[in-house]
Amino acid sequence: MKTNPVTFAILLAIAAGNFSTMLCAADTKSSLNSTDEKFVKQAGAAGMAEVKIATLGTQKAERADVKNFATMLVTDHTKANAELTALAEAKKVELSAVINPDSAGMFKDLEKESGKDFDKAFLDHLESSHKESISTFEDAEKNAADGEVKSFASATLPVLRTHLNKIKEMAAK
Repeated sequence: MKTNPVTFAILLAIAAGNFSTMLCAADTKSSLNSTDEKFVKQAGAAGMAEVKIATLGTQKAERADVKNFATMLVTDHTKANAELTALAEAKKVELSAVINPDSAGMFKDLEKESGKDFDKAFLDHLESSHKESISTFEDAEKNAADGEVKSFASATLPVLRTHLNKIKEMAAK
C-alpha cells in the first residue's frame, strides 16, 4: 500500500504534535518529592482558607481588636500565599484554586454567627488552624528535602507563631 505524500506529512505532523504534547505534560511534573509536594499543596490550601475566613472576620467581627487582627491576617496570609504560589510555580506544583471542604464548611458556619458568638467561633477556629499549620510547617522546616521549601517553612513559622500568640491573648479577654 502506497502512502500519499500529503497524507504522510499530515500523519507525521499529528505524531509530532502528540509527541510535543507528551513532552509538555512531562515538563509539568513536580520537581519535588511527594512529601514536599504534599506540604506545598497543604500550605496553599490552608493559606487560601485563612484569607477567605479572615476576610469574613474583617466584615463580621464585633470587637475592634478582632477586626483589626483579621485585617492583619488577610495581609500576612496573602503575602505568604503569593510567596508560596511563586515557589509552587517554580517547582511545577499545581495549587488548588478551591478551598477544601472542611474550610468551606467552617466558613459557612462562621457566616451564620454574629456579635460575640462570631468573635468566639472565629478565634476558636483560628487557634485550631494555626496550631495545625505550625505543626505542619515545623515538620517541613525539619524534614523537607528541597531547600527552598525548607526556607519557606522557616520564614513563615515566626509569623504563624505570632498570630497564634495574639489569638490566645484575644481569646482570653
